[in-house]
Amino acid sequence: MSTLFQSYQSREIVIPNRVWMSPMCQYSAPATGPDTGVPGDWHFVHYATRAVGGVGLLLVEATAVAPVGRISPY
Repeated sequence: MSTLFQSYQSREIVIPNRVWMSPMCQYSAPATGPDTGVPGDWHFVHYATRAVGGVGLLLVEATAVAPVGRISPY
């Protein structure tokens, strides 16, 4: 069996396989309204479909803790 599909353990965390999705800046947060710059349903569906598809680890995109720290307007 290929090591690609074997689990990986780091201390207490067990990742079911070695297929990992790297972070991507999707630029899909709302541009206007009360949720400007906040992840929403699009992000949930995007990451959930990858998880259901069998990806062992999902690394999510950049997040700013304040609007001034954003790399795009939203």
